[in-house]
Amino acid sequence: MALATFVRINHFGDAAAEAKACRTDCALFDFSFLECAQLKGGGAAEAIEAFTGRSLAALAVGKICYALRIAPSGALVADLTVWRTGADTYEVMSGRHDEVADLLDDAGPDVVVTDVTSHNATFALQGPGALDALNRLGDARSIKALGYFSFGLVKLKGISCRIGRLGYTGEAGFEIIISRGKARDLWHALSEHARPAGFIAADMLRIEAGLVLFSNDFRIPVSPEEAGLGKFRRPLARPAPKLALISFRADADGLQLPWEPTQDLRAPIVPGEIAVTSACRSIAADGILGLGYVLADTKPDTSLHDPSSSFYNIRRTSLPFYDCAKRRPRQPWR
Repeated sequence: MALATFVRINHFGDAAAEAKACRTDCALFDFSFLECAQLKGGGAAEAIEAFTGRSLAALAVGKICYALRIAPSGALVADLTVWRTGADTYEVMSGRHDEVADLLDDAGPDVVVTDVTSHNATFALQGPGALDALNRLGDARSIKALGYFSFGLVKLKGISCRIGRLGYTGEAGFEIIISRGKARDLWHALSEHARPAGFIAADMLRIEAGLVLFSNDFRIPVSPEEAGLGKFRRPLARPAPKLALISFRADADGLQLPWEPTQDLRAPIVPGEIAVTSACRSIAADGILGLGYVLADTKPDTSLHDPSSSFYNIRRTSLPFYDCAKRRPRQPWR
């Protein structure tokens, strides 16, 4: 089903099968939790640059960029995407309403800011078969040519869609933005050609791909550099990172999914500790896979201890664990 008002669905019966469908063919996710602000006017780019600390000088119409929200303390609080939809028009999408609210309050006199969240629904069609699924619903030849982090306009089953080539799974795929009033019809049409998938599968896929979730992996006060995201803000002289985000395999008893860190999570303060921020039962790792922070000078072969005692037999792995070269999202369509 499609969701006229977004409600998170953890699974559609079998989270592991949903994740496998994404890796081998395609899966359909409802990402309509995303909040969106439209900025229009001569000062729009400058307002977003001040808001994110990232230059938009190279962002052309029809392109998307990844950006960060950083607290005055220097700690990460959220990540977001910026879509340039016109010469002086942009849309900023975030998993939190705070970004939309702050843009509405602080954008400045040369910018008109509109909260367009309630107007849109966002679906993610992910996996090597994603383009095939689109072609069954409309003429997607223009979408086939899209570069990574680019978007175009197309009609699917007669419904106007903005389709971006990006995703949150480590696979080639798309995000599809449509009028919320057409969401149910398009979901039903897409689900005839792609397996509906829920949050547990999406969480597993993004952990395998080494992608952060702000509500988990920014719960510890960390800088962009410590989270491996330093390239997404303007280069400045900054203190050397004290922590580093790593990927690990482990054992755990009675792991409940989706897993979230405890509220009293603390940064590791002694060598050999890991602060676990994300964890899943991974199909790629055939076991428990997670993300967490260690002291930046921790050697790869250091024996790691989870102070919460939730995870044991912790073994550091490559980050990302899946598709270490991050080539799959950019590969040609099958």
